[in-house]
Amino acid sequence: MNLSELKEKTLFDWFKDTRFSDIQQTSKYSYTDAYIPSLNVYVEFKCRREHYDALLIEKPKWKHLHKLPNCRYINSTPRGIYSFNMSVMAQPSWHMRVMPRTTNFENKDKIIKEVGYLHIRQAVELTDSFLEYNLDN
Repeated sequence: MNLSELKEKTLFDWFKDTRFSDIQQTSKYSYTDAYIPSLNVYVEFKCRREHYDALLIEKPKWKHLHKLPNCRYINSTPRGIYSFNMSVMAQPSWHMRVMPRTTNFENKDKIIKEVGYLHIRQAVELTDSFLEYNLDN
């Protein structure tokens, strides 16, 4: 599988098939994509089309994810899959940046957003496990 074409649904299915059979999708409008009842862990998936060593996070998302008792922010890029333990992450430096209002919807109006960056060296890399699974299936 080409990591640059990865979708959040594929990551969710991989987690369900290989790691946590009890993972459940959360509401479409939630700050998280999934919940794992057996571990009391929330998961937010983000699939990016380009690789950066420092991955962007919007401040409202950070604030919500960071206050959950157990939360993983899992980002894929064309070079890898990275899992950030939001419970222990230090708050990033915040910057104002002009960005599209949304990324996957028709409204491409530009607005100013407060964003920070999480460096991939702060994450656990999941790439090899994901690629092994996809080679076997």
